[in-house]
Amino acid sequence: MTAARATRRGALRATVAGLIRRGNRTVMLTPSPGPRFGNYLYYWLHAHIRQECGDDLRVQAQNVVAPWLAQLPALAGLSVPTGGVRPWDRRVWPATNHHQAFGSDFSATQLDRFIRHRLLDSPLLARADQPSAGTVVVNVRRGDYYSVPKFAQLFAFDIAAYLAIAVERVRARGPIERIHVVSDDPRWCREALDTQLRAVAAHVDYRGCQSPEEDFATIAGATRLIGTNSTFSYWGGYTATARFPQAHIVMPRFHARSVPDGRAYQLDPSWDVVEELPGGWGMPPGIG
Repeated sequence: MTAARATRRGALRATVAGLIRRGNRTVMLTPSPGPRFGNYLYYWLHAHIRQECGDDLRVQAQNVVAPWLAQLPALAGLSVPTGGVRPWDRRVWPATNHHQAFGSDFSATQLDRFIRHRLLDSPLLARADQPSAGTVVVNVRRGDYYSVPKFAQLFAFDIAAYLAIAVERVRARGPIERIHVVSDDPRWCREALDTQLRAVAAHVDYRGCQSPEEDFATIAGATRLIGTNSTFSYWGGYTATARFPQAHIVMPRFHARSVPDGRAYQLDPSWDVVEELPGGWGMPPGIG
């Protein structure tokens, strides 16, 4: 087939699709296996905002988020199963920034309404225990951010240097009795961070991947939380802020080297943001 014929055929298919897809429902398509839970929450937030405005926007939920929908059932009204897209449904793709810009893609009020309406009454979060005032939850994202070179080039930074500042920010507001580390790589955290953290708290424990859902419940129930540059951390922070207005949330201003100045546009302005590290937000030793 010549390029010209392929172009004409593609244009014809688009025209036919435009004539068919005139239903009242719009589905945000997602790739398979698709993004992870944190990105999906931004999609669901966007759909929630649109539905509040009277538009029936749903998110195509790939199998990767099926366990989350079981634990957070109020998200079902914002979702369409993988095989549930109808021929007459209108279709859109997520924005290039995945609808993540705080204050632009969503307001603090819209975010709070979404969390209260769609997350807080869920079986997952309703059973989460509030930690004692002396407990600090630290969420460390490792995984492909550090093990896959192309992602490390974008997202990796010196976690130990960041935690040295973040922990002191938290300790300045009150004593720390226990540090609870939640990570997708608890072994690395124990090996790389234990001496540093035990200089601050008498008790340090490491948990992670007991299940991603339980990990999220833990960070979303924190009143003192240190996160890293992950949407999982951001959503834990958003949810903790909605549950506990006086919660102290510390996050790095760095998100990725693919955005201007690396700055995280997802951050809640009410959070305590670590703006800079002594050596900058460059690649940590041994990575890359």
